[in-house]
Amino acid sequence: MTARIHEENDKPGSSEVSARSCQDQHRIVSPIADEQHRALEDAIIPYWSTPDISGPGIHDANMDCSSSSHARCLPSRFLDNVKRWKSDEEYHPEEAKSTPSGRQRICNYALLVGKRVGVMTVFIAALAVLVIPIHNLIELRTFDFAAMKFDWKTNPHDHLVPVDPDYSDFNVLLDGHAHTTLSDGRLTPEQLVEYSIAQGFNAIIVTDHNTVAGGLRAETYAKSKYPGRFIVIPGMEYSNCRIHMNFINLNTTVTVGNKEFPSDDNIKQAIAKVHELGGLVIVNHIPWSNHSLDRIRVPRLVNHPSVQSLVDWGVDGFEIANQATFDLPTYQYMMSQRTTTHRTTADPPAPLIIMTGSDVHTPGSAYAWTVLKAPNLTRYSIVQEIRHARTSFLFDPTGNHANGRPNYSARYLALAPLSELAQYFESFVDRYQGQYSFHGTHCQRDIVDVHGRSIGCFVVYFIAAAVLFELLYKLLGYMWLLARRLCSRRTRH
Repeated sequence: MTARIHEENDKPGSSEVSARSCQDQHRIVSPIADEQHRALEDAIIPYWSTPDISGPGIHDANMDCSSSSHARCLPSRFLDNVKRWKSDEEYHPEEAKSTPSGRQRICNYALLVGKRVGVMTVFIAALAVLVIPIHNLIELRTFDFAAMKFDWKTNPHDHLVPVDPDYSDFNVLLDGHAHTTLSDGRLTPEQLVEYSIAQGFNAIIVTDHNTVAGGLRAETYAKSKYPGRFIVIPGMEYSNCRIHMNFINLNTTVTVGNKEFPSDDNIKQAIAKVHELGGLVIVNHIPWSNHSLDRIRVPRLVNHPSVQSLVDWGVDGFEIANQATFDLPTYQYMMSQRTTTHRTTADPPAPLIIMTGSDVHTPGSAYAWTVLKAPNLTRYSIVQEIRHARTSFLFDPTGNHANGRPNYSARYLALAPLSELAQYFESFVDRYQGQYSFHGTHCQRDIVDVHGRSIGCFVVYFIAAAVLFELLYKLLGYMWLLARRLCSRRTRH
């Protein structure tokens, strides 16, 4: 084939052909059949692989192809095609001789797999370190209550009657225990008023934890929007690790004797201060307070005072229904002592006040309504009826069903994947902190459980996932190589 090219260029009148550029010669030789190309390659490549001592080599960029009739003037584009047709082992025989052994290949592959597994391990560890603090620092709430509408109306009088039949002609339905966003509630004071109206109440005592700010704000809103139709009585919930009590009918926050673990004297001082300000003291949810926490196996509130001790210290009454929980023992005690109990030794005989409360933090069903017969719908009249223990209640353990549905929080939907991932990592270790004290701490010592079996199973799952990844990686690699070869053959033909 080389001789043929020489002959064509040596013929008389072939100057037009010899004057062609390397690209023109490529157009002449490129249609040669595959077998001829391979023969030409066998003849040319060995000669071109070593530069000629007496002339320019194949890699000499200054070579003048326009005046050369030597076969070495074949264009580089043609050689690139030849290189592509020839496998790496054929074109680089020195590399084929240095092909690693089977053991070396296994070792190299193991190192590569180890590298990938190491990268995946570091990535997962970095992800856990990133998402867990974010999950703990950001309070992620599922629902957005800001735009919630309270467009229903509950009338408990339609299907419930008071426990005391003497109060069948009541005119006040009171919620004696409620929270707003100024402590740990989900509704603003304004929303709480609208929600309470929808639940069938026409009066409410707002008792945020250790502050009267929510009650004062709700009272201002009710006076401006529902004058004479809905009454708000400000108050606060005295909250710590020993007891929760509602201080009602207050315009200022009581801080006396309120600390993480108050002593008996601290509690007595707080009760006395409330009475000095013209308020009333109602002990809240005793069953909830004395309930044993899971895993910790101790009462939620530490060393809660007994009912008799609280009566001796001067409390005015007890919350006998909180949400769907009815405190039967306390109710029986109150009924047995109602006409004989003294608030203090200096006071005339007075019965203990029976109160109920929704203890609403998040909108839901209503279970109990405190009922009164007040001369008129004012704060003073309602407080006077409560002070003289002229109360009864409606109770429905099923709860009403007419309540709205809030929208999902956009923030929750955006961060939920990271939050769920953080919870998965946190599932390897359980931390029990106990009851929150509402003083920045918790009432019980932390208990930490490390789940070794879960961690071990995660390692097994991780290894299985790495093996599956390698199998899929190899399978897809072979499929990709096969597809390229098929496309290459079709292109050449």
